[in-house]
Amino acid sequence: MEAADKRLKKLRTDLVNGLTKGVIADLVDEMQGEGVINTSECEEILQANVTTKDKARGLIDTVSRKGPRASEKLIQSLNNADKELCNKLGLSPVENMGSSVPPTPPALVIPTTGEWITPCVQQQYDELSQKTEVYPVLPKNNRKRLALIINNIEFTNPKMARHGAEVDEKQMQKLLNGFGYEVEGHNNLTAEAMKEALTAFSNREEHVQSDSTFIVLMSHGLRDKICGKRHSESEEDTFHIDQIFNILNNKNCKGLRGKPKIIIIQACRGRSLGHAYVSDSATPQPHIEYEEEGPFYQVHKESDFICFCSTTPDSVALRHPEKGSIFIQNLIDVMRQNASNDHIEELFFKVQQSFMEFTRQLPVKERGTLMKKFYLFPGF
Repeated sequence: MEAADKRLKKLRTDLVNGLTKGVIADLVDEMQGEGVINTSECEEILQANVTTKDKARGLIDTVSRKGPRASEKLIQSLNNADKELCNKLGLSPVENMGSSVPPTPPALVIPTTGEWITPCVQQQYDELSQKTEVYPVLPKNNRKRLALIINNIEFTNPKMARHGAEVDEKQMQKLLNGFGYEVEGHNNLTAEAMKEALTAFSNREEHVQSDSTFIVLMSHGLRDKICGKRHSESEEDTFHIDQIFNILNNKNCKGLRGKPKIIIIQACRGRSLGHAYVSDSATPQPHIEYEEEGPFYQVHKESDFICFCSTTPDSVALRHPEKGSIFIQNLIDVMRQNASNDHIEELFFKVQQSFMEFTRQLPVKERGTLMKKFYLFPGF
């Protein structure tokens, strides 16, 4: 029988005309669940394409490029979803697929316990933790790790509500809890309240007994600013990203001096456009020049930071109103699966790689001043 990928290509026009929006959505979910397409490809098919026919073309082309085995899975799923269309087109699945194609392994089940995050093995911990170029990790029973999440979901202007952002917050809190951080959370703050919350967090006494921290900011965003809940076209309510580093630097936050400070920024625009995804970045703002610090601060005032932003300057980032933002969800997936082996910059690089085929957005590392490699050592 003709290879499955060639069968899909031959029937491409008929499938594009015959597939419905609901069937396409179901097929995309099944293909993602089977590991045929990844998260970025899933979002690209459903969100980058406006019409139903474009979505169908995106699905067929993406799967058929992956070869006969992937294409056969799509044909099998299509027969379950729309048997009438398949009968009309003579598109039946290969009988006894296992005789010619290696059997598909069972789907990976993500445990609901602490194993949701892959733990670091003892041997690897012993080898890496003793190296001088690695940030030291305090004993689990003595440390007090803290993390801060500020997530602006509701705004004074109801049209700016960031639907789906609550999913990002829930999953990010689960991730950080799994890494041993007590998470302090705030929602729907003004720019001034964001500054106050960050300042209060920097002054918490527990940092003295910590070995690192995470700061996660999620809201609407301009080029170098995070929007407070009152922000609108007629009233600016913004918190400049520079302030994060000023508040947590070695001069102002002694409890975290010499310790890794990981800044995660998901800046969303949140306009309701009637689509599943919305643009994250607002109209680019002119770059503002800042005076350099005087000679009094010639020491490394801002060391041991790394900031990971959802997108490059002046570019959009995307968010699903039910599933959350692509950046945060990809970040969580990479970190929970790979933090047992990789240090933080390797993890961020893998997140960037996950966007290689999703050309509408690219996360970026900024202001990286880590002096050593930072491993989370999950489980230790």
